[in-house]
Amino acid sequence: MADNKKILAYQISGQTCGIDINTWYEKDLNGNEPFKIIKSVVPVSTGYVDISSIENWDKYGSGVANDYAVTKFAIKTMADNIGWTGLTNDEKDLAICYYSYPDSTTAVIYLMTTRGMSQPEAVQYLTMCWHKHHLQNIVAFRERWNYAKLTVLTYIARLDGEDLFNTVKPLIDLYVEVGIVGRDFDDNDDGIIDYVYSQYGFIDNGLEENDYTLLIGTWEDFKTDLNNVLIWGDYIKYDNI
Repeated sequence: MADNKKILAYQISGQTCGIDINTWYEKDLNGNEPFKIIKSVVPVSTGYVDISSIENWDKYGSGVANDYAVTKFAIKTMADNIGWTGLTNDEKDLAICYYSYPDSTTAVIYLMTTRGMSQPEAVQYLTMCWHKHHLQNIVAFRERWNYAKLTVLTYIARLDGEDLFNTVKPLIDLYVEVGIVGRDFDDNDDGIIDYVYSQYGFIDNGLEENDYTLLIGTWEDFKTDLNNVLIWGDYIKYDNI
């Protein structure tokens, strides 16, 4: 259901945007964006190089991604794959800002021993970082849900869509207010994506079991497109609202 993403940078005469050069002329991009994001399973586009790192995601991700949660998920995945002890101090600082550390005790010990904070200061700093992360995350999830509604009404009729919206309202409240996505995302409760895929607490009682009449495509298409919005943050934003 979810994989990581890569952030790419365009190369101008062998120099990488944001790495080797920080300014460039629009004409030198040849109609390309200086940075772009792709799923990790997709080959790197011609003319681009993969610059994925925790620091580069922090530096460039927010300017390219649809929302904060895309960058947060990429950083957390990288931090988990590298492991806390393998991170540089700068990467650990960013992992704390993006709520991507293994546990609070580990983060507090790091802040005390490496950043010179007292225990109360470290605990307070950790709480403040989490709160800033949480505020940005719920903004992202609220916008994702608003665009997911369009996906729903693309696949099923409006009356069926309204019935579905009422059915999943408790799960959406958890999604947009608390950031609960599902069991496969380290959440302790069933989430909206568990309902979409009829898994965990929704086996034989999820999206497909409603037997709504599909207007287009298949149930797998429907689920994939919802997953793309709710998990990946892939949707086209309106620029005229």
